[in-house]
Amino acid sequence: MDTLFPLIVLIQSSLLIFAIVWFFRRNDELPLMMAGLTMFFSSYRYFAVTNGWGEWVETVYTFGLPPITDEDALEVLPLIAFGEFVLMATYCARMRQRLPVIRAEGLRRLPARTVSSLLGLGILFFFLSEYARSAAFVLTNSSYVYLFPLTLVGVATLLVAAWRFGALETPFQKAVCVVIVAAAAYNNFGAFLRFQFVGLVVGIAVALSVFYAPRRRAVALLLGAVVAVFAFSLGGAVRQADDVNNKAAAFQRTDTSWERLIAGEDANMLDGFVIVRFVYPELMDFTLGVEHFEILTRPIPRALWPDKPVGGYVNKLGLRDESQGMLGISQSIYGSFYGEGGVVGIAVLAVIYGMAFAAITEWMARLHPFVYTVLRGLFVAWMIPLLRGGDLPGIYAWLGMSSLTVLVFAWSNRRLLKQSGQPSSWSPPKPLPARA
Repeated sequence: MDTLFPLIVLIQSSLLIFAIVWFFRRNDELPLMMAGLTMFFSSYRYFAVTNGWGEWVETVYTFGLPPITDEDALEVLPLIAFGEFVLMATYCARMRQRLPVIRAEGLRRLPARTVSSLLGLGILFFFLSEYARSAAFVLTNSSYVYLFPLTLVGVATLLVAAWRFGALETPFQKAVCVVIVAAAAYNNFGAFLRFQFVGLVVGIAVALSVFYAPRRRAVALLLGAVVAVFAFSLGGAVRQADDVNNKAAAFQRTDTSWERLIAGEDANMLDGFVIVRFVYPELMDFTLGVEHFEILTRPIPRALWPDKPVGGYVNKLGLRDESQGMLGISQSIYGSFYGEGGVVGIAVLAVIYGMAFAAITEWMARLHPFVYTVLRGLFVAWMIPLLRGGDLPGIYAWLGMSSLTVLVFAWSNRRLLKQSGQPSSWSPPKPLPARA
């Protein structure tokens, strides 16, 4: 056991180095996202806690489940490293293309009416999301209505990319874009909307960076990652404040947010995976694909299906205490795979996800450069909550809601987008030559 943790660190460090090399050679940041985030919430989290910088999730949140020990966490680390390796290996083996460097051309000839409709679409979804955030959720009691403000992530990314492509030419158009993006950033920052804000930052950073070669892209992505991570930790610190809605007071807690970052308090997916191992298969049978099937059944209202089964082990085991809150520790995507079928579930689902990620990436690279730019930013941003794991139906709703405005615009303007493409600005990436 004394050599197990150094071995896991060596494996994950090697995967991270491979991902960095892959990024510079293929202009593809997905493996870097997988390796970097996974190592942070697994090996680094274990190192931080065992060195006294933080503590495992307190038993008050586990409602009767055994307390987490260092030994429990060390037993989970190999499972996470295994899932990470299979996921990355499958993706890289299936992904046979270099991603292109985009030239910001091709949208300057869009009619003024189309540009106005783009800004109108942004304004419309902004007000709809504000309504959904306040009255609509109370009236409908629908989690999908509650997630509707995620459309602002797509709206902001869409408008910033349109500006970068030259579609926004007048000062008024650019001012509207700035106001909407600033309002989206302000409204999505807080204790309970941290992933929305991170998605906004990462989505815009990725969308803007596709115009640069890998070396310059690395700088832009690093800056975006620093802002996103610090803002996420700051939002976590706000959750401990007396008034979590006081955003002005949030910036007075920078010391606390720095401490949370060092301790990995907001990267407690390792803790969540340990809890999953307490549950499966001792307290519950493996779900065998049911959690993924719930992605399709979640949108069905209980008014139409009163006996619809509740989702997640938290609800199924009744791990709720209204006086203390509820159990909400994410278990990482590898923990979700484990809950579906143990070690076999990790292997099978990691292969499926790796192949799907590669297929989606290749499909996006064949789209119009503007649509590719926006969807690429949103897809990479979605990887953050996906790798965090937890409520898979909610995570997939994240992707659907954030992409909704982009898909509406792309579909309604598909002929104009096809006509506006310039041969000099875009050529689909070619597959790499087969090795002898």
